[in-house]
Amino acid sequence: MVNIIRKKLTERQEKVLKTVEGFVLEHGFSPTIRQLGEILNIASPSAVFKHILSLEKKGYLEKVKGEMRLTGLPAFLENQTRVPLVGLVPAGQPKEVFDVSGEVVKIPDWMVGRRKGNVFCVRVDGKSMVDAYIDDGDWVLVERTNSASSGEMVVTLLDDGSVTLKRLKIKGENVFLIPENPEFEPIKVKELKILGRVIGVLRKY
Repeated sequence: MVNIIRKKLTERQEKVLKTVEGFVLEHGFSPTIRQLGEILNIASPSAVFKHILSLEKKGYLEKVKGEMRLTGLPAFLENQTRVPLVGLVPAGQPKEVFDVSGEVVKIPDWMVGRRKGNVFCVRVDGKSMVDAYIDDGDWVLVERTNSASSGEMVVTLLDDGSVTLKRLKIKGENVFLIPENPEFEPIKVKELKILGRVIGVLRKY
């Protein structure tokens, strides 16, 4: 067994590392330089990049196909499970049906937890959820359920047979599907069927 000796971090580097760790645990993929800068309130992308390079040199991060990866992850973060990839889900204008793919994707166990066998993955088509860090081409992990709370992101089947990914908002007797992009309008619905709620996002690099 080889022990990796890492150099001590500065206070600022420690904060950057903790931010990356927290982002990965919450979203399932690493943040971009821009996203890190926004979270840390660092205006200069080059300053953020400098911290990332320092963390790489000290052995805390590594780059794999353009993605920041944390090194020395505990086993529960490294283990993976296979989840069915249903196909595309619109994050833009609703479309009529899923495009069924028959593929499977490998998802970190910690993202699935006790929900094994009750989750599926869809590939996002569109940019209506970009402010929730869900972009065109991302994979969204969805827990099968026919109910959700106001504020949760859901995959829904509308009464006209179309499917969409939006944030659910319930206000009194009114139900809205809210995009996370100001270029798109909220959708007021009379009837909908919830197919599942979003529990994680993975970015394909």
